[in-house]
Amino acid sequence: MKNPDEIKETASVENIIKEIHLEELKAEIERGKLDIKEGRFITHEEMLIELKNKGII
Repeated sequence: MKNPDEIKETASVENIIKEIHLEELKAEIERGKLDIKEGRFITHEEMLIELKNKGII
């Protein structure tokens, strides 16, 4: 059984990892918004064609 200090340390590390992950997700969302605003995207249909041409689907 872990002692209380180990449990606190584990919880602290988990919280740090969650914070980092959340910040990464927020940054990706902002990049996505900018991509859309600047026209850097393709439609679903275009993506399906690309995937078919590459033999993925």
